[in-house]
Order: sequence, then C-alpha cells, then structure tokens
Amino acid sequence: MRNYDIDDVHFDDYFYPYPIAGKDFPDDATYQRYGAGTFANKADWRRDNVSKLIHELSVQIKEVKPYVKFGVSPFGVWRNQSVDPTGSATTAGVSDYDDLYADTRTWIKNNWLDYIAPQIYWNIGFAPAAYDILVPWWVNEVKGSHVQLYIGQAAYKINANNSAWANPEEMPNQLKLNLQYSAVKGSIFFSMKDLSANPLGFTDRLKNDIYRYPALVPIMPWLGGHAPEPVELKEAVQKDNGVQLSWSTHRHSNATSYAIYRFDGHVRRNSCDFADAQNIVAIVHRVDGDASTQTFVDTTAPAGQTYTYYVTALDRLHHESNPGHGQTIVIAR
Repeated sequence: MRNYDIDDVHFDDYFYPYPIAGKDFPDDATYQRYGAGTFANKADWRRDNVSKLIHELSVQIKEVKPYVKFGVSPFGVWRNQSVDPTGSATTAGVSDYDDLYADTRTWIKNNWLDYIAPQIYWNIGFAPAAYDILVPWWVNEVKGSHVQLYIGQAAYKINANNSAWANPEEMPNQLKLNLQYSAVKGSIFFSMKDLSANPLGFTDRLKNDIYRYPALVPIMPWLGGHAPEPVELKEAVQKDNGVQLSWSTHRHSNATSYAIYRFDGHVRRNSCDFADAQNIVAIVHRVDGDASTQTFVDTTAPAGQTYTYYVTALDRLHHESNPGHGQTIVIAR
C-alpha cells in the first residue's frame, strides 16, 4: 500500500481451508485459549476471525489510500436454502458461511467491501448450483448496500470434459444473463491462461462480438474523486496511418486517461450520444511526464467518410468530464 501505486486490493476465496474428508483444521487449542469464553462454538469464532480480518483491512486500506478499492471473490454459494431459508436454492457440498467461515453477508451489509465477485463456476441449469439461480441471488444480496457486484466466470471450464461446457454458447449465454441485471457491473474471468488459449473460439468472440466496444469502469462515488476539466480537442489531422487527434492537458490535471468518441457526420456536441459505447473508439492512458499535449491515432476510420471527434477525461476513479470542443474531419480517399 505505501510502497506501490495500486488501484485495488483483491482477495481470492482463501479463508479457512476447503474441507477435506476425515481432516479438521487443527485450531482446538487456539479456540480454547481465545474463543471458548466468548463464542458458543468454534464455527462462530472462526467466522468472527475472518470478519475481523476483512473489516480491519477495509479500515486500514482507506486510512492509507482512500481511493484504493477493496474486493473479494468468494466461493459462489453463501449458504444452501436447506440450512438457511435466506440462502440460495442450491445443494452445494461447500458453502462460504458453513465450511469456509466467510460470512460474506455481514461484509456486504456493513459496506466493508467496495465490490464482491462470487465465483459462480457452474453452468446454467446445473442442479446442485445453477448459474441462473445464483446470479439473481447475489443481485439481491448486494441490494441496499454500496457494494458493487461482479461475477467470477469459469473460463477454465470452457471445452472441459462436460457436455454443458463443450457447448460454445454456454459462456456467452452466461454473459447475456448478466446483462439482465443492472446490479451486475461486469465479469472477472479465471483464468488469463485459459482465455489466452481461446477455448472454443471464446476469446475471439469476446473481442469481435460481446466486448467489441470499449467500456468505462463504473464509478464508486463513496471513494471520492471528481471529474477532470473538459478536454478541448485542438485538431484532427489525416495521417498515413489514420486520423491523428491532439489535445492539451494542464500539467496539474487529475486526468489519468481519456475516452475518444467518434460520431458520423458533422454533429454538434448536444446531439451526440455519449452514453452509447459503440461511439467510443478507444480509452487511452495519459502520457506521463510534463508534456501538455496528448495524441491518439484512430487507425480504424475508413476513407471517404466525415467524422466528428470528442475527447473526455477521466480521473483515476473513472469520473468522466464533460466533452469539450470537438473536431470534424473529412477523410480523403
């Protein structure tokens, strides 16, 4: 935290170990010494240990760097409905609360996290723990809190020895289901190694179809930050490799990146739909150093077209400025 310029502290699902048949975690002596006089049973004491860790980390992170996000990707089932009527309609063999001693509900209700990313690593319709059952359950779980919801996606299972995961539409269908819920802010895929292998052409599908447009990161207003000053686009000039855009940034600006928008024709700012991601050409990082001029080359603009460009600035927490002055260019054939 103090030595590195980080944006986020992220915990995976390692709390108490996953249970192994015939073996128990050897903490009897520790419980007798520290917990038996306060807690009725070891399970409650274990959950309290984990919750203290999460809470204290949450406080300490914000004390050192208030803008750093803190999130956890827990196992995808909090509790089965059979042991708690407010749990999910699942029959999972492991749960966060009862087996890993991770009381994610308490963390969410107390807003100790900025986001949570449950690992829903099962296919749609999987009887013990169905993806389509668990996503809406977690949507309801974060309701009323400021904790944002991302879904942990099982990229490592694509094309596994399983009929559901051999279906090239399984993961795309999961992402489509996510879009039905505004509370789902995005996805976290496990793992990069698996995505790099392009299983069943899924990575190509992401790039060319599902995620073909850039996306702005959802803001977390409780972390502070503010939108930078509007960006005035100085020029749009045709070069051999595309349209070069140039704009100025004050050296003390809080901008860390820029969104480049392109619209067909000669259009005024108030007629542009900045909420439609298909109008974003790219999101680029600010050039380091004292240089006040930033540039970007749009290599995708076809010849013979007229386009109007605008640039917005974003701070490190992704608050977006209003667009400033734009530039229109007719691209020669």
